[in-house]
Amino acid sequence: MTTDYSASPPLTEQLENFESLALLHTQTLLRTATRMCGNASEADDIVQETLLRAWKYWHTFELGSNCRAWLFRIMINLIHRRRESLSSLAEHVSVDEPAMANVLRFEPKLEMDERGALSALNSLPKEYRDIIFLVLVEEFSYKEAAVMLNVPMGTVMSRLHRARQMMKKLICPDQKEDVATA
Repeated sequence: MTTDYSASPPLTEQLENFESLALLHTQTLLRTATRMCGNASEADDIVQETLLRAWKYWHTFELGSNCRAWLFRIMINLIHRRRESLSSLAEHVSVDEPAMANVLRFEPKLEMDERGALSALNSLPKEYRDIIFLVLVEEFSYKEAAVMLNVPMGTVMSRLHRARQMMKKLICPDQKEDVATA
């Protein structure tokens, strides 16, 4: 009995393709995962899992298509699954409970420097942060971001618009709202 290997390239060729197409995006994946997770250790785990899954399913990747977008889609799915599992485990405590009366609330004043902008960005809800990272930082198209996040392209555009408006209010809180953008 002979085995027909013509259906898929030899393992060495698959490995060479994986190394030349996927592994070159490791630093970009790590940078974005760190921003999205807010934790370097968690980001390392996410990127390792992303690359592991990419290798496992490398046979499904279409050579010639956008490998970077494919890897980001895997990574974002992993991050979302992790967030969902963590949020289901989180204990919710009401601020109205007597035990919370002694908790001080501190909101740092945002400044017009890099740390102020990053602080403002980190205060946005995750769906708006993710859009900013993908479209503005990583320069994916609206269509690519929509596919990665599994949302319509119009949702990407509206979230990006809202995220920009939120950032503007956070960075320049004293600036009066422009009637044209309201």
